[in-house]
Amino acid sequence: AIGQAQGTLLALENDQVDEYVNSLLSLIGATSSSPSVEENADAVAAAASALRLAAILALKAAISRRWKDRGRGRAANEKRSYLSEHVKQLVRTHVVNLVIAGRHNVVTPTSNSCNDSHINFITNVNEITAQQLILLQDRQLQHNAASLLSKIGRLDLPLKFHALIPTLIEAVKLSQEVIATATATLANLNIMQTTKPFHLIQYNAMSALEATLSEISTQRLLVDKKYRNSISMQYLGVVIEYGLIPSLNNIMASLTSNSVPVEEEESVFRVQYATLCSRVVFHMLNSSLSKLVEDAAAVIVVDHTLTFIHKFLVEWLPRMIIERNNMPDGGGTTTPLVMAINELLQVHCDTIVELQSSHAKSFIRYLEPFLNLFYSSLLSTVGERTTSSSNGFVISFLSFLGNVAGTTQYCEEEDAVNIVWVKFLNPRIILSLAHILLHLFHYSGGVDDDDEDDIDYHRWGENPEAFFQWELQRSSYEDVGSAAQNLFLALVESKFPADSTVQGGKEVVLPWLVDLLGNVASQRIAVEIEGGVSRNIDAEIIHQGMPLGAAYHSSLTKGSMEHAIVMQWDAIYTAAGLAGTMLEGISGFHFGSWFENCLGLSLSVLLQQSGSQQQHHCCLPILQRRIVWLVSCNANQVNISSQLNPLRMAATALSRPDDVCLRLTAVQAVDALLPYCEETPQLLHSIIEATIPALYRLTNDCDEVESRSSCLDLLSNIITYVSCTGGLLSTDLLNSIVAPLSSIWENAIDQNLLLRRNVLSIISCVASFVGPNEATALYPLALPMIDDSFGREENVFLVDEALKIWWVFSQLSEGYDPLLGKLYLRAPMLSKDLENVKVLMRITEYYIILGREGFLNDHVTTIQAVLCNTVGELSPRGAVYVGLVLEALLRLFPSEGGNVLDCCGMTDKFLEACANNYFGIDSCDPDRVIVIYMTALARISLASPTLLQLKLPITLEAGTFEHAQFVDLYVKRFQVAGNGAHGLLFQSIWGMLLLSFYPPSQITNLTNPVLERANDIFGAFVYLLRNVNSDGSNILSYEVECDDEEEKIDRDTCAYDTVLQEQAKCDKVLSSNFRHHLTKMLGGLSAALGNDEYVQFLCTIDSTILQQLHGMLAN
Repeated sequence: AIGQAQGTLLALENDQVDEYVNSLLSLIGATSSSPSVEENADAVAAAASALRLAAILALKAAISRRWKDRGRGRAANEKRSYLSEHVKQLVRTHVVNLVIAGRHNVVTPTSNSCNDSHINFITNVNEITAQQLILLQDRQLQHNAASLLSKIGRLDLPLKFHALIPTLIEAVKLSQEVIATATATLANLNIMQTTKPFHLIQYNAMSALEATLSEISTQRLLVDKKYRNSISMQYLGVVIEYGLIPSLNNIMASLTSNSVPVEEEESVFRVQYATLCSRVVFHMLNSSLSKLVEDAAAVIVVDHTLTFIHKFLVEWLPRMIIERNNMPDGGGTTTPLVMAINELLQVHCDTIVELQSSHAKSFIRYLEPFLNLFYSSLLSTVGERTTSSSNGFVISFLSFLGNVAGTTQYCEEEDAVNIVWVKFLNPRIILSLAHILLHLFHYSGGVDDDDEDDIDYHRWGENPEAFFQWELQRSSYEDVGSAAQNLFLALVESKFPADSTVQGGKEVVLPWLVDLLGNVASQRIAVEIEGGVSRNIDAEIIHQGMPLGAAYHSSLTKGSMEHAIVMQWDAIYTAAGLAGTMLEGISGFHFGSWFENCLGLSLSVLLQQSGSQQQHHCCLPILQRRIVWLVSCNANQVNISSQLNPLRMAATALSRPDDVCLRLTAVQAVDALLPYCEETPQLLHSIIEATIPALYRLTNDCDEVESRSSCLDLLSNIITYVSCTGGLLSTDLLNSIVAPLSSIWENAIDQNLLLRRNVLSIISCVASFVGPNEATALYPLALPMIDDSFGREENVFLVDEALKIWWVFSQLSEGYDPLLGKLYLRAPMLSKDLENVKVLMRITEYYIILGREGFLNDHVTTIQAVLCNTVGELSPRGAVYVGLVLEALLRLFPSEGGNVLDCCGMTDKFLEACANNYFGIDSCDPDRVIVIYMTALARISLASPTLLQLKLPITLEAGTFEHAQFVDLYVKRFQVAGNGAHGLLFQSIWGMLLLSFYPPSQITNLTNPVLERANDIFGAFVYLLRNVNSDGSNILSYEVECDDEEEKIDRDTCAYDTVLQEQAKCDKVLSSNFRHHLTKMLGGLSAALGNDEYVQFLCTIDSTILQQLHGMLAN
């Protein structure tokens, strides 16, 4: 029934769109009639509300489809009806009226709808009807009306509907004036009754304004930007004066006054309205701040606005921070009013963050007060232990400070440097901030007093894999720890001009961090605690060994001191990993040396204790995992062949059966260290026997597709590096690599489908490793998977990978295998997606070369289908790959290949393309493509001289392409044909073709054109005699170079070059002696023309060319 109703509505919309939309407009304003005594008033009102909601939702859908023709998503012959301009104006006015309870003039069909309709604002409460009040109070209806206006605004503005934004702002202004007058003159009991409708009008108008500004703020055209600037310049002051400031003052008065209590629902409504005002101000400032501060009048408004926001935040942020911290769960459960105030404050914080980020230079004048406010708020927030890791305030504070510290302009412009790096971020503040940030790297809070671990590490204990993935994906927009890491990086990456004397974050933080890393004794204590080497270490020793100080532990870290020292070192190691190579040389620090003398020894101890099961059963491998991660961050700094053997350590951690998070981190470390094994391959070869089974075990132990994929990726990389470094994989190990792949493939369903790509990659790597002799053993496993990748819709994402492995098998084939040949039946379907053409054409070339007659007999129609799908449809870079197939086909089968191409219309396509190019038609193929087609036509004509004669002439609108034009095109494009390494090949083929046209020739229609162009043609003959070696040894076969920007596929160039050299020997054109044929032609030409005509013919050729020609032929 629902489907049938939707179909009926769509049919009405399509057939009678104006009438349909008019009907919906009438339903949107429907209210219930007065119910009788028997009727349920609430039920009737609810039914009317549901009807209005359904009507406005249907109207929104119709507007999206019928407002204007954007030329999207329909066939060329499909007709679609759109709203008339008259009805559009009815919609605009009706919906605005709905939002602000305005009264509008009726628009007649004969009137100018854009000018004859306007809103009459209501300024007297007695003018508001009961129906209007019902509509104003319908929140769902008003929310959708705001959304609808924003959608219309996006479609119309800035070219139409200019009154939308001014009308909404005017409604806010007039309503505020009525409210202010009533508040000043009426008794308290009458104020709410009088002003309630105007509060609703204000709210609805501001909601529609916010939705509209939000919608148009995403448009990027210059005209849109200019329009937003004009709106901000004209109306920002009005919104501030009549919207933002009164709304915030109203909140502060109602929440702090003890005179008249306000119901919580009413207070929430007021706060939500203030939030809407704040969002509108944000949109205006964010779109135009740079323009506003350049205007003398506008900058006063901006100054006033940001000063007022700062004042509001100064007063209310501390209150809400205290309120939040006093809650038992850190703010997780709170009242609607507190939630609304939190949202309002968050909007203001985000406004400041975004304004600074988007308008760094313009924001310099406002930096100082917000730097001090956010820093002091950060201190007061993190000083409590109940703040959650998703605390939006803390994230905003950190983001603002990080953006400021990371802004290059603030390190270069004197005013900004003075504010940011002299007055505020001085060395004392930077160090204090660095201490806080190290704590916040893993800060979650919100735990009970008797819990020893942070919430992050509870998550690790419960689900190590989920914790690992969460850490990888955490965002600075949502997570305190990630935002803290961003700020830390911004501090240490700050750069000043060479002549600057300012000490930035880098100059302060990095030496301090290096000093911390040098505390070997403290690290040893932490390692012994985690590893279970020493039990019951004296508390005073741990207290003194705290690298960040005991005060840091007591104020910022919960739980036991043993846990605290481990967590402190986890944070310090994290900071070292983030700093990376920036630490090198700071105070003599070198990561390689530190690893040898301290870090590597600690990891060795932890791995030994973990392996001997002496580690405390409740202790997570926090430091062990962090050190392995740190090695992956600094893989280029460690000595891969050192005695500690970091690669073996990472492989050992990977092989541990206990913690999945540690093992996944070890996968990262091994992958990072692999490239540095090329000079010492024996290190890699020594770990593969244990590592490969460990990777499969970890794959089975993981549930997340990202985790499993990373394991299989590393497996592929290991096989590749073993192959590159000349290593060996035993038959048993190769079998153990291949054996699980079938099961992984079959079980990779739903979200795990992505693992099939990894399976194909591993098979490709194994095939390349074992080489031609053993690759065929993989056919029973691989070929069904490749075929499955091409044949099922859910595997469409595998096509690229499947093509690559198919290409690998093709290159490894030493002969044509019918099993591999069956895959080619998928080629026509694959060739329809032009992204596949490059690899597919290389595969086709190989099949032709290796399969010869057998392949051609089996797949001639398939080849024809592939060429029909591609020729004329490709870019020039794609067409060059078609040339590979044409050359392979016509080189091996000059006559039969020509017939194959002619039967599927290719010769006609080639000739038509040549004709278009000759006449310079705009849509013609460029010369680099035409040269390929002309070479194919030359080979066809040399094998079947009469075939092309029957195809000419071709008649086009631009002219007739006859035999003379055909010859003329070869003459004109001769130099172009010489481009590239294969240039002499193409020119030689063309030379043989032109030579074949001279008398005595079977192609009589071409004889006169070549005689007439003899001077240019004989010049080409001289060029060939001069440049081509007598044995043809410098003629190179046609090949697509790998330096092509879009050439991304790997290929065995040595094997390919060998194949091409073998094929060149079979090229009947090149095996013909051009010098001999030319001498023979000159002798026959005299007899064919007769002496007199022959002499006249020679007179048409430049004497220098004739002398050079005779001289070269005589030698």
